[in-house]
Amino acid sequence: MNLDNVKLNLETDLVLNIGDPIGKTNAPRVYNKLFSVLGMNAIMLPVQIKKGDLSQFLAACRTLGIRYFSPTMPHKSDIIPLLDEVDEMSRIFNSVNAVYIDQNGISHGVGLDGKGAVTALLDSAVELDGKNAVILGSGSISGVIGIELIKHGVKKLTILNRTMEKLSSIADILADRTEAEIIPMLLNPGNLDQAARDADIFLQCTPLGMAGYPFTHEYLGFIDALPQSATVFEVIINPPETPVISAARQRGLKTVPGMRMLAGQMDVIFDFMFGVKLTMEHKEACIAELNEYLGLEEK
Repeated sequence: MNLDNVKLNLETDLVLNIGDPIGKTNAPRVYNKLFSVLGMNAIMLPVQIKKGDLSQFLAACRTLGIRYFSPTMPHKSDIIPLLDEVDEMSRIFNSVNAVYIDQNGISHGVGLDGKGAVTALLDSAVELDGKNAVILGSGSISGVIGIELIKHGVKKLTILNRTMEKLSSIADILADRTEAEIIPMLLNPGNLDQAARDADIFLQCTPLGMAGYPFTHEYLGFIDALPQSATVFEVIINPPETPVISAARQRGLKTVPGMRMLAGQMDVIFDFMFGVKLTMEHKEACIAELNEYLGLEEK
C-alpha cells in the first residue's frame, strides 16, 4: 500500500481501530487507502484494548493527543457512557463505531453501521422501498441497521435472536418509533425457515463465522427457504466468504458482503471525523484495495 502521504511528523493524525480481538480487522487497509488517495497526513493502526479498559484508553488518547478512533466489538456499546456527546439513535441502540475528540477536548461518538449497511445495499442496486427484511441477531448494530432500513422504505422487519430480552428491547424501540411491522422471533431452525420464506432481504448481523470468533452458524438450511429473488447481506468483513455468503452464492442468490458495508459507511465516517466528502470512486477504491489484499475477484 502506498503511504507516501504519511509524513510521520507532529501533524500526522493517528487514527486507532480498537477491539478485542483486533488482529483480523481489515478497517485499517480501507482507511489508509483513502488517506493515500486523498493525500491526508494520517494513518490508522489496529490496537487491542481489553474489555473494561476503555477509561484508561480514552485517558491515554487525551494525553497523547490522539483525536480519532473507531471502536469495534466489544466496545461499540461500552464506549457510550464515557463520551461527552452521542447522537440520539446511537445512544438508543447502544452502538458507536466512530469517535473524534475536538480541539476543546469534547468527545463525540456516532454509530454509522446502519448508514453503511443501507448505502451498501443501495450501491448494489437493491430495492428497499416496500420490501420485507429479516435481521439475524439483536446485537448493538441490529437496531441502527433496522432503523435505517425502515427510513428507506422497508415495510416489514423480522428480527431473530437466541434470547428474548435483547430481542424485545430492540423490537419495542423500533415499533415505538416507526410505522413498519416489527416481528420478533426466537432463533431456531423452524423460525429461521419461516422468516426466510417471506424475505426480500436477509441480513446476517451476528459475529457468527467471523475470523477469530469461536462460534459459527449451527443451521444454514434457511438459505434454501429464501426466494430466488432475495438478497443476502453480511456484516462480517473477515473472512470475506462467510458461511452465509458462501451458502447464498451456491444457491445463486444476490449477495452484499461485509466489505461493501465497510466501504459504504466510509463517506459518512470521513465527513463526521474529518469533514471530508467522498465519492463513489473513493468507495470503489476501498473495495479494490480489500479485494487485492485478500486475493479476490468481486462476485
